[in-house]
Amino acid sequence: MDLKEAYEVIRDSKPKLRFCEWFDEDSSIWNFTRHSHPYHELIYYVEGKGDVDVSGVNVSFSLYDTVVYPAHHEHQDKRIPERRREIICFWIDIPDLIIEEPIRLHERDSILYNAFQMVYREGKRENQDELLLEYALKVLLLSVMRQNEEAMVGTQMLDCVLEYIKKHYAEKITLDELAELEHISKSYLSRKFKQRTGLSVVSYINQFRIERSKQFLMASGLDVNEIAYQVGFDSPKYFHRVFKENVGESPAIFRRKFRIQAQ
Repeated sequence: MDLKEAYEVIRDSKPKLRFCEWFDEDSSIWNFTRHSHPYHELIYYVEGKGDVDVSGVNVSFSLYDTVVYPAHHEHQDKRIPERRREIICFWIDIPDLIIEEPIRLHERDSILYNAFQMVYREGKRENQDELLLEYALKVLLLSVMRQNEEAMVGTQMLDCVLEYIKKHYAEKITLDELAELEHISKSYLSRKFKQRTGLSVVSYINQFRIERSKQFLMASGLDVNEIAYQVGFDSPKYFHRVFKENVGESPAIFRRKFRIQAQ
């Protein structure tokens, strides 16, 4: 089913939410046996990573991934003790929507996460608004189908990496973990990252951190060295050097100029 056909089916249907839970793998809800469902299963990885046997093929999933298992499609999660997983999981009853193969998507500007949250909040309300829940389900399904179509032509390459940097810039970020998010080699990641952003991975992360540090300098009274740690730099000395390279002046001078202009 192509995107146009999927849009028409979703638009004209009345999808029903048959299961709606947010849980981790310590919950008794998590099914580690080989199984399938009579409805399409949509999963969002809030935390962690894991491996799933999908039709005899091992597939890895990680945080910010969205997974769609078609109705009646067998799969089996594998237990990985050192990898805590937390997911949002829905079963959606929409018989006319034909999904032939499992779908795996990386997050893109939090669109899918927000759509999952919208469905979850309304799905767990004691007094559900049927029209609002139907609308939320359609938004989620349309977002998934559109992003899957775009992913097929490669427009989403590195979206997950960029989203990860955006959310975790204040933490230590390694090339290994970024490459693992996309399930590609470090060298391939570096090459594609430079093509996409015009910067190396390190330069991009540093530039992102500097932009956040400028916000701290303008809006807080934190010591400059403390700001360096707040935005993810290991040492104030390195922060000062990178800031000057990117901004053209030291953090202290930047703050002083801003305060003079603000008076």
